[in-house]
Amino acid sequence: MDKRFKHTLVAFKICPYCMKVLTIMCHKNVKFEIKFIEMHNKPDWFLKISPLEKVPILIIGEEVVLFESAAIMEYIDEITPPKLMSEDPIQKALDRAKFEYSNEIIKSLYQLIFSTEQEKFVKIKEWIIKRLKQMEEWLKDKKYINGNELSLVDLNFVPVFVVLNMLKPILLCDIMKDYKRLQNYGDSITSLPCAKTGRVPDYEFLMIDGIKNQNTVLFRSNPCYFNGPKSSHCCFFSK
Repeated sequence: MDKRFKHTLVAFKICPYCMKVLTIMCHKNVKFEIKFIEMHNKPDWFLKISPLEKVPILIIGEEVVLFESAAIMEYIDEITPPKLMSEDPIQKALDRAKFEYSNEIIKSLYQLIFSTEQEKFVKIKEWIIKRLKQMEEWLKDKKYINGNELSLVDLNFVPVFVVLNMLKPILLCDIMKDYKRLQNYGDSITSLPCAKTGRVPDYEFLMIDGIKNQNTVLFRSNPCYFNGPKSSHCCFFSK
């Protein structure tokens, strides 16, 4: 490979925005190297090259550094035809707005998972349910967000449904129970090969450890579940 176009992804193992990028890179069969860092102990080399000191970043060659998951995903889509992003200016703008919509849901889901306050937990859950209702409307008579063909928008929503699937066995909190179209959609995109290879193998165990260690509402609601044998919660994503 020409070193000018070598791709190195810098990521944090449980970062959902990194999961987005990994998903499209796996879907497009892009060759890349990956470097995992710990966000509580960011290495100096990373701080020097990451403008916002956040992951993911994609290093192209030895000089170019892309940051922000949406920008990286669009770049990967551009260089690997056929493109998943529409060429229509209006549809492209609508899609980019939905990228941000997915980001807001993801942010709220992680706040829900790691919340230590019951009142905050309930408010976040209610907010998420409202956002999912909107998605249910988008999916009328469609398999995917934009129709019957997979688009870049759909890959942006993969982390949302990975997390929602993880919540199901933890407590009686299936916040998609009234949204049948959304359930089918979530099953479709999380069953994609790229959705499975786009997250690290120990993702669920790392999430469980974080939930336990921070004494979250989820942990306090069902400590026996979290303290049980690993085999009892190693199949969050199995179908």
